[in-house]
Amino acid sequence: MKGILTFVIGCFFIFSASTSMAANAKTIMDGQWLCTTNASSATNDTDKNADKSMANNQQSAVAAFAFATQNCRDCTKITCEFQSK
Repeated sequence: MKGILTFVIGCFFIFSASTSMAANAKTIMDGQWLCTTNASSATNDTDKNADKSMANNQQSAVAAFAFATQNCRDCTKITCEFQSK
């Protein structure tokens, strides 16, 4: 019983610490973002160029996401990642 109580208290402190760290973390919205889609393979040059641009050109989070949505074709998912230096 004592072990269970210690485990529960430990989990509470870990949860509290991780929540407070997440609350203080800020997402950098400027530059260095790549957003890609899970769309099927492009069949024309316009779509191929858009896919290449999404994968290689870093932009702000808003611009990268907007570009991905414009070139989604048949996608069901857009993934954005911050590119650290």
